[in-house]
Amino acid sequence: MRSVFEIPSAPRTAAALTAALTCALTLGGCGLLGGGGEDVTAEAESKLRQGDIPGAMAAYDAALAEHADSVPAAVGAAYGAYLRGEYDKADQLLAAAEAPAGEAVGDIKLRRALVALKTGDTDAVRTHAGASGLPAGKLLVAEVDLADGEREEAETLLNEIKGTPGSVGETASAYLSLLGDEDPLVAGLAENYALWALGQRRVAAVSVEEVVKGMPDDRERKAEELLLWAGRAASVGESQVASNLLEAISFPPKGQAWRVLATRGIILCSEGGTEGAGLSNAEGCKQTFDELEGKAPSDGLAHARITASSVLGDKNPDIALALLDDVPESDAAALAALRAGDEGTASSLAPEGLFADYLEQR
Repeated sequence: MRSVFEIPSAPRTAAALTAALTCALTLGGCGLLGGGGEDVTAEAESKLRQGDIPGAMAAYDAALAEHADSVPAAVGAAYGAYLRGEYDKADQLLAAAEAPAGEAVGDIKLRRALVALKTGDTDAVRTHAGASGLPAGKLLVAEVDLADGEREEAETLLNEIKGTPGSVGETASAYLSLLGDEDPLVAGLAENYALWALGQRRVAAVSVEEVVKGMPDDRERKAEELLLWAGRAASVGESQVASNLLEAISFPPKGQAWRVLATRGIILCSEGGTEGAGLSNAEGCKQTFDELEGKAPSDGLAHARITASSVLGDKNPDIALALLDDVPESDAAALAALRAGDEGTASSLAPEGLFADYLEQR
């Protein structure tokens, strides 16, 4: 589900592309059946069906040890290494799978790009994503180009993939819309969106401040962008930037005044380890959200509460968990509870799926 803090014309982040890597956990290894064939990973896939992720990862490792040319086993083992934070090993396993992958080598290249994205190695992202030849790979290269200020190169790639069905084409079109805006400040936002998508979120939040504040006041988009980036800045701990962006909003977009207050709450939670006047920042954050009950859309308020809880984390776990009272199940809510140190609440908030299975196996 897209964040309520996102504006309709904003590019989606590269997070949507991680589905290509997560594909390693689907039965059949995303159809990559090189080498030993489907039977090689049957045990691992059976364990996945049962929700036994650690067992499945161990089975993938065992399958690869016996069948070094099995692409599904290599992809599964690489994902296991990725989950453990062993990114060099994940890349090595995927690199070894390129030769037996045959025509599916582009999928392997894209996975290598996503591993590199996790480590912040944008040169490797560009290399592997470009070599994949896939639309998603071209989008990643375009985002690296934008982050590097190479707009013309990015536009060329984005025009090639703008007609691609799904999130890749939609994201490419959104970037092109920004780049084609008559206002150079709006066009410049594309670089900040790309930085955010590539995981350089603090850099994006800090560098966007003067860009957005410099937009003409008569542009309706300005208030939307100020709100969006204020929320983003607060979510990555850049509370001063977030406050500055909120202060620059003359009038919030129609029906969005509650978001200004919610973002102020998130800012307080991001500073939850320090004391404010009267109430601690964490308590002030909780009070802000309590006062918004019944005055804001329930789904939007729930999302904001989850974000606030997540940034507060273990700095004040009692309030972080209280912010999650009555929010609907979601992986984001479960992760926020986990950051507050409460695995039981995390399990109760996690909907059925891989993250819930992971929590059960901890």
